[in-house]
Amino acid sequence: MASDYKGKAIVLMGVSGAGKSTIGQLLGRAVHGRFLDADDYHSESNKEKMKNGIPLSDEDRVPWLETLQNVLRRGLFDNEMLILACSALQKRYREILRSADPNYEPGSYASVVKFVLLDVGPEVLVARLVKRAAEGKHFMPAKLLQTQLDLLQSDEAEGIFKVDATLDPDDIVKTIQTFVI
Repeated sequence: MASDYKGKAIVLMGVSGAGKSTIGQLLGRAVHGRFLDADDYHSESNKEKMKNGIPLSDEDRVPWLETLQNVLRRGLFDNEMLILACSALQKRYREILRSADPNYEPGSYASVVKFVLLDVGPEVLVARLVKRAAEGKHFMPAKLLQTQLDLLQSDEAEGIFKVDATLDPDDIVKTIQTFVI
């Protein structure tokens, strides 16, 4: 039953290197929520493509997003506070995630699934990705950054909260807690 869903989800969105996982873990602890990293839900073939510098297509992304939608739906039904780190670069991808809320009416943007864009300039992103690659911490190479920047859509009408992700991580978490949760 739709009215039985009482949880809430915050999707930390942005391109690779924006700090989604770092902020997500901190925010999850701060609000006693469950942190989910969308990267953990990619198929091995998706990870292999990205590792080899091949951008994902919608054909690759949609099953992944539908899996995330189902994970969010279960958590919402269980009255959880969920923090999801997910690129969610395009409006149509966010619509899939918003639809985890059974009361969501497509195009209304009124959903218990809220989006926060971690906003970072390209120079900082490149530096972060190069550092992460040198540490062997991620499968996404820096050479795919421009593809993600080209795909990123942020429409104010969607109610996406934008935060400067070059700030201190604790300040970012406090800002999100104040304005989103």
